[in-house]
Amino acid sequence: METKYAPAKRSGHERILTSNLSLDKINFLNDIFCSISILSVILDDNRQIVYANDNMMKTVQAEQTGEILGKRFGESINCRFAFKEEGGCGTSEHCQYCGVVNATLQSQITGIKTTSECRIRRMINDHEQFLDIEVTATPFSHEQINYTIFSFIDITDRKRRAIIEKIFFHDLMNAATGLQGFFDLFESLDEEERRGFIQAGASLCQQMMDEIITQRLITQAENHELVVDRKPIDALDFIHHIARDFQFHDVAKEKNIVISENSAVVRFDSDPVILRRILINMVKNALEASHAGQTVTLKVEEINQKLKLSVHNGSFIPRHIEMQVFMRSFSTKGVQRGLGTYSMKILGEEYLGGKVDFTTSEADGTSFFIVL
Repeated sequence: METKYAPAKRSGHERILTSNLSLDKINFLNDIFCSISILSVILDDNRQIVYANDNMMKTVQAEQTGEILGKRFGESINCRFAFKEEGGCGTSEHCQYCGVVNATLQSQITGIKTTSECRIRRMINDHEQFLDIEVTATPFSHEQINYTIFSFIDITDRKRRAIIEKIFFHDLMNAATGLQGFFDLFESLDEEERRGFIQAGASLCQQMMDEIITQRLITQAENHELVVDRKPIDALDFIHHIARDFQFHDVAKEKNIVISENSAVVRFDSDPVILRRILINMVKNALEASHAGQTVTLKVEEINQKLKLSVHNGSFIPRHIEMQVFMRSFSTKGVQRGLGTYSMKILGEEYLGGKVDFTTSEADGTSFFIVL
């Protein structure tokens, strides 16, 4: 079998069973394994599960050991990329950025315990679930066969709190600092200058409101508490408002925001608060990816009785970043960032019932879009 990353070779059914029976004979192994609260498995040299503790069995909803034996970790938890290639977990292009695969391979190669963080997108009952986990791969040998004890801890809540606090306080403080500077200068301005400053001040207030609303929406969405409130929306008017809101935004400085002349005039029903948040993230990302003098274009299209709202910029997303877009906690902007594209995905698809995606090429630039 071919692979685009890790070795695709797999152990046969008999070899898996032999390993399982051999490990089961180790004194107290099952008692120790099942007494720990973290999820643990033992992998053979082909990264396949040959032993699992009770917590792992419960997590993957396996009633019997045979249901999980022989699977690789990504296959057992239904990672959306584990089945992209015939070779299974570890063999797709996406897998080269997976902490699970990399920790296992590094442990096998070096013979040293390896710990790594990993972002996982898995499918549960046709819904996509995003996880942040910390994995540890520890090599050991038994009866002259090399194995890996593989355990993981779900750190989704911990990462979520850290990221939200980082983004919330960072972005809110930036807007508050700008507002403070606005008031410091206001008294020294003449009547004509004050008119322009009032617009800038209103924009800063709107930015602060947007940050607060963003955190509330994401928290409600992840706690399954978000209620969708659909209302009639004029699509063209809607994106015009968003473009105007960025007029005095720091990230839009010396950049152009325009509405495509080919935009459709259409009314539709959706939740304006949620949809606004999605498009604001798209515009903000596009502006951050653009240089001075470049243009970001918003567009409305009606295609096969569906509505497509898109945001385009001239920059190209390299392949190694493209593979990780929409991953929870992934960001090119540094640590404890990375809720922008993730929030687009979860809000747009799980709550508005749309499709959120993007296209990118060196020739045409990058377009993020939502189809409703």
